[in-house]
Amino acid sequence: MSFEHVLPWLALLISGISLFVSGYSIYRDRSRVKVFCKVVYDCSRDQSENRDNPPPFLRIYVVNTGKRPIFLSNLCGYISRKSAHSWALKDEPIAFDENGIPSVFSSGFVHDVGVRLNDGEIYEYRIKHDDYTKLYSIENDGFMFRKYYLTDVLGKKFFVKGSKVGIKKLSEYQA
Repeated sequence: MSFEHVLPWLALLISGISLFVSGYSIYRDRSRVKVFCKVVYDCSRDQSENRDNPPPFLRIYVVNTGKRPIFLSNLCGYISRKSAHSWALKDEPIAFDENGIPSVFSSGFVHDVGVRLNDGEIYEYRIKHDDYTKLYSIENDGFMFRKYYLTDVLGKKFFVKGSKVGIKKLSEYQA
């Protein structure tokens, strides 16, 4: 074998190795999201409430464990494969026009209502026991949500671990 026959195969081997290394670095640096929830009983409320039976609320934690930032846009309540309801993670700021009248049109941009999580950042969302719009679906005759999931700007779903148990505990609470 001469040098002219070995050189193309050597170049092909080097390009294959570089393709593998670049693919692995993309896979390693992708954003990874851990989503879980906890039911917490709030004893720090008003003094008139019963201290023996404090009201619960659901804390949903979102942690970005990857190296790339991720943009989360909506929290969704899941009823069935064909039915879900979503709402923004942050309330959109109210815009006023030049006359001081609040604008009724929302922009819907993800940077207004979404959340950006960088490497290692944590976001917490709370659902109270009496927040019925986040426990029951208005469009589907008041069915209770089965579980929750978050969506990013690309439409990828991240299901909340433990949300079935959390929804059940919030709905069972009686003051």
